Order: sequence, then structure tokens, then C-alpha cells
Amino acid sequence: MTKRLGFLAAAPRISTRFDAEMSGPRSRVLGLVKGFESLNWSVLPFIVGDRTPSKWSTKGSGAAISSGYLRTLAVDIVRLGLGIFNSWRSWRELGRQVDWVYEYAATLQCLGWIFQRQGIPWILQVEALLYYEAKTERKALILDGIARKLELWSYRQCDVIACVSATLKEILVQEIGINQDKIVLVPNGVDIEFLNPQLHEPKRLFSGFTVGFVGSLYSWAGLDLLLEAIYELQSEGYLISLVVVGDGEMKQAWEEQSQTLGLEEQVQFVGRVPWQKVPQYIAGCDIGYSGQIQLQMGKMYLSPMKLYEYMSMAKPVIASAFEDARRLVVEEETGFLFRPGDKNALKESLIKALVAKNKLKEMGEQARREIETNHSWTNRVQVLIEKTEHILMNRLCRKN
Repeated sequence: MTKRLGFLAAAPRISTRFDAEMSGPRSRVLGLVKGFESLNWSVLPFIVGDRTPSKWSTKGSGAAISSGYLRTLAVDIVRLGLGIFNSWRSWRELGRQVDWVYEYAATLQCLGWIFQRQGIPWILQVEALLYYEAKTERKALILDGIARKLELWSYRQCDVIACVSATLKEILVQEIGINQDKIVLVPNGVDIEFLNPQLHEPKRLFSGFTVGFVGSLYSWAGLDLLLEAIYELQSEGYLISLVVVGDGEMKQAWEEQSQTLGLEEQVQFVGRVPWQKVPQYIAGCDIGYSGQIQLQMGKMYLSPMKLYEYMSMAKPVIASAFEDARRLVVEEETGFLFRPGDKNALKESLIKALVAKNKLKEMGEQARREIETNHSWTNRVQVLIEKTEHILMNRLCRKN
């Protein structure tokens, strides 16, 4: 018998539309849905961002939220109201039609509680401390006290937490007091059928050795460190080009930094491109960059999707040695790791990659095999289902 999943996402900016500004969440939602469907689940979506005006989720929607105190406060109030309205609306639409609900967590909103009250298990995906990230890292939240209380309540109330990293799990358990027995570790995955190097013609912007970056341009991406490293290596006789695909609050600052360093001929900021074209840009580079720095809270708990995307496109990576990268990357076999925030260590990794240029194709092919074997969305969802069933069965046994 086919099982049925209600997929819930309350945030108006999270959308599966092709022009959604939040490309990472879009990829995750589509990947998770595809993963469940590949395992013969029927997925019934309730994705608020697909139901609201497109301007709420397209380019500029993030900047609009944080453009001023009153505007941000107004958005917070709207979020709270929408959360209440959409809880009841989602229940009316999906009601008894689903066996589980899987919710993509959102700031100031949650929907799964109403299903749980009717006996339907509620799985909550947690990929960040949203109240912290929205307030501190993105300056997009005023009612942070309310947001924190609601978010922590949802962590404690839900049946299962699908957590993207062991670091985040540690924070939830040790600092917030969540029972570790209800947490399932589910790092990001990748759509290995779409991100397949055999399907995409490379779009190469530089003839020489080229590093590629794909993703949102937030401060934690660490592109300033990469620009400084490229500049300093140039004076040592190493010529490196950089292609940056993406948009975000740091784009202008990093473009200006590139110009100040005199790197205009070596660095190109492409901006945001349609998701269908992203693999072409990855294919047109020699190596991918994932250089996250510590968040302001002093820990990096994110699961960088770009790591999986580069490797799925048969590209080795240069990556900050945080949790996901340490688990995923084999030094000088599928990539190169460096100490987060350490410019000299990054320079060493860039030199290693340059010296190994003739081996990069072979390294990329090995990276692709690793992704195909262990990191597809089907693989991720299979683990999630098995561990969720175990958690729910143990809870039922304890009740009986």
C-alpha cells in the first residue's frame, strides 16, 4: 500500500517556482519530495510560497524584508498571522489524507502541530537556528523573542527532528535540551539525475585554472578570503581565475573588493542564473569552492549543498574543514580541505589543486561515484524513513 506524506512549508519565501530567490531551500524541497516519491510515497504538498504572489519569493524579496525596522516588524506580524491561518488551511486541505507530515521549518510559523493533535506523526526539518540566523546573520527579524519561543516549542513538540548536521544536533541537545532520541541526522543530498556531467555542456568563462562558486552570497560563504588568497598567489606567480554564480547581500561588497585588488580580469560575478543553467557553470570550472567561515555564534552547523552539487557534477572541491566536508571529502582524492578562515591554509590548498591540475578530472570522477553511491536524495530519505519508523515504534511500545 502506498504511503502518503504531507509536505509542509510555511515560509512565503520558500517556493519551488523556477525563479525563487532562495535557491537552496528550493533544491532541498524538490529533492526531498523526489526522494520520497522514488520510494513509492505519494506526496501531497502544502507549500505556502507556491501559493503567494511571486514577488514574495523572487529576486529582491529578502532585501525587502530587512530594508527598515517598520517593514521588518510588519513582515514579522504577517508571518505570525499567516502561520495561524495556514495551519488550519493545511489541515482542511490534507486532513486525513496523509500518514505523516514533513515540515520545512520557518521563522515565526509552524503547521505540523495541528496534524499531530489528530494523531498524525509530525517530522520537522531543522537546518538552522532560524531565530538566530534571521536576527543576527541576515538582519531580517524584529520579534526574535517570540520567534525563539515558538521555534523551541516546535522542536520539543514534534515527533521527529530531521537535523542536517551533527553540530546542530549537539546544539539542540546540549544547549536547548532536546531529547537526542527523537533526532535523525539527515545532511543535504543532491539530485544526481539532474546534476549529471553527461547532460550539461560546460560554460567556460576563463581558459586558465578556474575556481567556481555557486550559491547565496552571505558573509559566511568566505569569498573575501578567497579573493585575498587569489590576489596574494598572483604575486607569487600562480594565476587563478574565479567564477561566482549567485546573488546576495555581499555581492556588491565582494565585487568592489575584487576591483580594489585589481582582479577584474580574473574574477567574474555572473549573478543569479536560472537553475537549469547552473550545472553548465559548474562544468565550466576546474574545481568548486565551499569556504564557509564560523557563524557569529562561534559554530558552523550548516550543511553546504554546494559540496554535493560540485561533486555530483564530477568536480573536486576546495572546502573549509567543517563537519560535512570532513565526512565527504578525501584529501587529494576528491578534494582539498583547509582550516576554516585560515588564508594561508587556503593558499596551500589552491597551490595543491594547481599542481594536481592533470589529476582533477580523475578526482572529479571519483567524487561523482561517491555522490551516486551515498548522497542522493533517495539515499537520504531512505535513512530518514527507517529511523523515523524506529522512533515511532519505540514510542508506541513505551505507551503500551
